[in-house]
Amino acid sequence: MKAIQLIKYGSSFNAFKTSEIPTPLLSEKEEVLIKVNAFGLNFADVMARKGLYRAAPDLPAVLGYEIVGKVIKVNDPENEYLIGKRVLCLTRFGGYAEFVKSKKSIIKIIPLSLSDGQALALATQYCTAFLAISSCINLNPLDTILIHSASGGVGSAITQLAKHKNLKVIGLTRSPHKVDYLKQNGVDLPIVTTENDYLSLLKSKSNYANVRAVFNSVGGKTMKKDIKLLDVTGQIVFFGISDRINQKKGFLNTLIQLLKIGKIHPAKLLLNSQTISGLNLLAIADKNPQQLINALEELISLFEENKISPSLGNQFLWNELPIAHEKFEKGELTGKVFVKVDIK
Repeated sequence: MKAIQLIKYGSSFNAFKTSEIPTPLLSEKEEVLIKVNAFGLNFADVMARKGLYRAAPDLPAVLGYEIVGKVIKVNDPENEYLIGKRVLCLTRFGGYAEFVKSKKSIIKIIPLSLSDGQALALATQYCTAFLAISSCINLNPLDTILIHSASGGVGSAITQLAKHKNLKVIGLTRSPHKVDYLKQNGVDLPIVTTENDYLSLLKSKSNYANVRAVFNSVGGKTMKKDIKLLDVTGQIVFFGISDRINQKKGFLNTLIQLLKIGKIHPAKLLLNSQTISGLNLLAIADKNPQQLINALEELISLFEENKISPSLGNQFLWNELPIAHEKFEKGELTGKVFVKVDIK
């Protein structure tokens, strides 16, 4: 089969190559083989391309964490009802290919009403958002939350889920031209971080000063600011570290990142009854896949009830993957970025 392999770290235009590799063989009883119709891009893909994602396989590697496709083969006769079904599944790498194998426990049959882009957004971005906001058990209607990278896939999803819960949303973006998108998506107070210091600005706005939850995918110095904004019983959910993207690998750069984040003494969290938690979707998929399936089922229900509206996404073709990576890395796109497997 054909697959797009990561062959070197660096620029997207030099990093990838289409290769012929063996089609996956089904070895375990619950495994199924899926013909891929489309695969999604995630920020972890960019980190892996730059050699900054420790969990990524050695080169040459096939990246990709979620796909939409059709089941064409099963290893257990009891699963034959899946053959021909259109499914969504998470893959721990291997998604940039014509075929992937997965386990029955981490695939979900999806309705035709969901486009490929929307389904792929639900798999990673909306599942991350759903689990992140569900972990904040102290949130009540009219509470204020702060979302970093609010125009991105996860940020957009958190915003929609937050408005469903009647929360006030502060949305951060680096791009002035994305402010209209943030407002249309439900953000109550958009802040362009290249024009304003969000900490100073929010401290001056009494009606937004008490932030009950922060959703941080950036890291770096933002963590110090966020803890200063966090209200009593508040929570920071940390699910990414995009601040690391322009740094090189190595102990020194890792140390610099830790110094930028700063030291947060547990006693401070204790005194204010605050929480800082981490969220890694791949770890959850490995250890508790049913949690993801449950989240997907809830999200599909919300979609069918018109309570969330994942965008149709930004579609690229197979040979346009480097362009998709480049635009995704630079933050030029809003909504899900995905690639159609259109090999002739």
